[in-house]
Amino acid sequence: MRAARWWWRTAVILRSMPTAERQNASPDRQSGTRAWAGLSRHHPPGTEVPVHQHTRGQLVYAVRGVMQVHAASTRWAIPPQRALWLPPGQPHSIRMLCATELRTVYFTPELLALCSPFARQAEVHALHASPLLRELVLCLCRGDAPVQTQQLMASLLLHVLQGAQRLPTDLPMPANAQLRRAASLVLAYPHARHSLADMADVAAMSERSFTRRFSAEAGMSFRAWQQRARILGSLDLLAAGGDTKAIARATGFASSASYAAAFRLLLGYSPSQFKT
Repeated sequence: MRAARWWWRTAVILRSMPTAERQNASPDRQSGTRAWAGLSRHHPPGTEVPVHQHTRGQLVYAVRGVMQVHAASTRWAIPPQRALWLPPGQPHSIRMLCATELRTVYFTPELLALCSPFARQAEVHALHASPLLRELVLCLCRGDAPVQTQQLMASLLLHVLQGAQRLPTDLPMPANAQLRRAASLVLAYPHARHSLADMADVAAMSERSFTRRFSAEAGMSFRAWQQRARILGSLDLLAAGGDTKAIARATGFASSASYAAAFRLLLGYSPSQFKT
């Protein structure tokens, strides 16, 4: 009954607002108020969208390509056919690691306030895109369905987000400048064998202090963080069709088997499954 009442209230609000249109600019820069809006963009590799924010919440989805999003002191790698939720007012920047087909759906705070089932709407988080979620995003961005159907799609999409499986593609960056210097070195040279002693020297700390402070600020040990950074850094190479053995070497793994095992442990599927 609660879900039915939520659905009915949301549909009433949506029907009272103009429908979204295919757009060439962010909805925040357009006049008028809409409950939701869809945006489709193609970006060549290396495209960077500088730090900005929206008054609306947004679901960023990659049809093709890999995005790197900086938000909430964290790097988020968004592989193809996956998505990232950004709450209203969240500053963020986006870098396209390869040619990217981007789809974004924006939701007004007023509409989000009606969606109590979407309990994680205030958190930045990456998520797996189910077939239903993907079709809803694509249809809303195309804007070719009847108006009433699109209105119901928008409310259903927010409801679906609540049950979407989270994707561990976040890479928290330490706030301390010395620790960030060491972390940035790993990101710049993922193939290098960075020992704890080396990283402690870069941060001008003892190994013990470096280990303790890095874990406290990043929420995981340096070794776990380094491995996650290497895997996330390999996603654009995989999306571009790179050879698994060559990618394993380029990202500092001893063998393709160890790379595949670490990849599966983090993401839940193999590099070959990622390609498909």
